[in-house]
Amino acid sequence: MGQRGAMIAGVAALCVVSQPALAAPTAYDTAFVAAFEEACVPGRLTYAASNEAVVAAGWSALERDSNAELGALLVMGEEAARDPEYPAEYEYQVYGKEVAGLPHHLVVSRTSMKLEETDEHPFVLVGCYLYNLEATTPIDPEPVTALIGKPIAGSQEDMGATSHTWGPPCPMPRTMDTYLSYVSEGSAMSMQVPFTGVALNFSTSELRAGEPVPDPYC
Repeated sequence: MGQRGAMIAGVAALCVVSQPALAAPTAYDTAFVAAFEEACVPGRLTYAASNEAVVAAGWSALERDSNAELGALLVMGEEAARDPEYPAEYEYQVYGKEVAGLPHHLVVSRTSMKLEETDEHPFVLVGCYLYNLEATTPIDPEPVTALIGKPIAGSQEDMGATSHTWGPPCPMPRTMDTYLSYVSEGSAMSMQVPFTGVALNFSTSELRAGEPVPDPYC
């Protein structure tokens, strides 16, 4: 399931390296992460609540082919869901909104699969992905660290792409790793994945009907 999440984000992990600290987060860096928090955190426990939270945050639903680059990423997710070894049911909704005066896209997805044929309940992940497909510089990771409440677990840099990973955030039970990625225009990585710009995403194990909302574990 993690591979599917990374695939729709459009970035492959390459080689782990230490990252030099950036001078300081810019106003845009802070606004980008704040937009993700407002849209993706409140409803993350179910697909329906996630979509409701995104709309409440001022995002407007878009057609799936409204952006060619994003459309290519979504096709990758659809193809991954058809993996014969781990077939899955996959649905998603695309949204658009300006953040700091710039166009952004957001995708809420739901991936459901049975890890074993005998499983009574499928394993369901709700994903939330924020994109600036026009970004020409990476985002400072510090605002994400503040949101997640733990330090960066790993960083990657290669082929004109950089990414950071944080482990599961203790204030957000059932939410898994968080990924912040940047792929530069014309880079070797951009030749392999249909994506350039910045992406921030995480996925959450969906709460089943009647299941109690878990308390934070920190």
